[in-house]
Amino acid sequence: MNEVYDFLKIISEKNRLRIICLLRQKTLCVCEIYKALKISQKLTSHHLGELKKVGILNKKKEGSFVYYSLNKKMFDEKIKLLNQLIK
Repeated sequence: MNEVYDFLKIISEKNRLRIICLLRQKTLCVCEIYKALKISQKLTSHHLGELKKVGILNKKKEGSFVYYSLNKKMFDEKIKLLNQLIK
């Protein structure tokens, strides 16, 4: 139950949910994400870190760029746990 609560708490923030929606489509670098969301790079990095903490993002560094993608398997597992809990 704590795992589901932590997941819901993390994704309930508007910008984090918007990040998830962006990353469901494709892998993006931090600069692409903050430009799409029209928020600061610092705030974007904070939200990405929180999403990564619960395991639903993958992070890959290439040179000076950091790319994020949705860990679809982990995300789907969390959604499945949530569905089981509310049934």
